[in-house]
Amino acid sequence: MKNKKNIFLILSVIIILLIVLIIIYSVNEPKDSLNEITQEKLDNTYEVNILENEQIVQESSERSENMNEQSEIKINLIVNNKTFSATLENNQTVQELIQNFPMTLNMSELHSNEKYNYLNYNLTTNSSTPSRINAGDIKLYGNNCLVVFYKSFSNSYSYTNLGTVDDVSSFVSELGSGSVNIRFEKVN
Repeated sequence: MKNKKNIFLILSVIIILLIVLIIIYSVNEPKDSLNEITQEKLDNTYEVNILENEQIVQESSERSENMNEQSEIKINLIVNNKTFSATLENNQTVQELIQNFPMTLNMSELHSNEKYNYLNYNLTTNSSTPSRINAGDIKLYGNNCLVVFYKSFSNSYSYTNLGTVDDVSSFVSELGSGSVNIRFEKVN
């Protein structure tokens, strides 16, 4: 009887071991499959992220190129029926100013180096004090005084920079002394 009990005990242990092995195998097998599926999803997500990032970089580059193309705004200044081109910066002040174009302003003489006009409206400012003003500079003094300079000189006043006349020498010779009407038009 003791032999039978030992055999029964041994068989029971073997069966329990087999059951444990089956459980371990069944738990590990799907886990491996799950790991493969998870890894595949991670790989796919990684590839999608790479493609999305490449697209974002490309779109950003295209926007940057468009901004560079639009970083300057071309306008015409018309004096005595003669047209002079100017290049304005693409900043908030300029954007507000060109909303009023076309406009003709009677520009008064000041200090034998500039023509100015106080606008009927205020503009956003971002002023600084350049050490030098150059002939052809177009600036905003305060928040509503449009100034076009026709002589270069050392400076101690603050201005918001707007841009510059492209062909300064011809423009300066056309301004003359005293006040002058200047028409400002945006070039399309």
